[in-house]
Amino acid sequence: MTTFMDVQAARLVLTAEDLLAGDGMTFDIAVPAAVLRPGGEAGTAPEAIVRLCPLTLGTFLQILKAAKEDNSLIPLLMIQQALVEPKLSLPQIRQMSLGLVSFLIGNIRQISGLTEKKSP
Repeated sequence: MTTFMDVQAARLVLTAEDLLAGDGMTFDIAVPAAVLRPGGEAGTAPEAIVRLCPLTLGTFLQILKAAKEDNSLIPLLMIQQALVEPKLSLPQIRQMSLGLVSFLIGNIRQISGLTEKKSP
């Protein structure tokens, strides 16, 4: 049986630095060839990656405010803010295939801790 003291000893109190650590993190995400070039030939090309950073609450709130009149801007702005390398403009992001946009949004949601979608 676990005692109160055992449970207390197993806990770790987080610091402010621990809670804010995600702000400077980046993640290299491998983009499958089928997502990058749908319908293309599956070759032996080197692994293609993009570098993403998690969205912070402040950034996400700015995105929501900027997209207040047009909700379709939310995923585009999410990509623009999270994409560290390569940096792309909004017009460039609009030219991406839907599959690539969906792939990037899924990864941005995951690294930002937004794993649950809201119910309709």
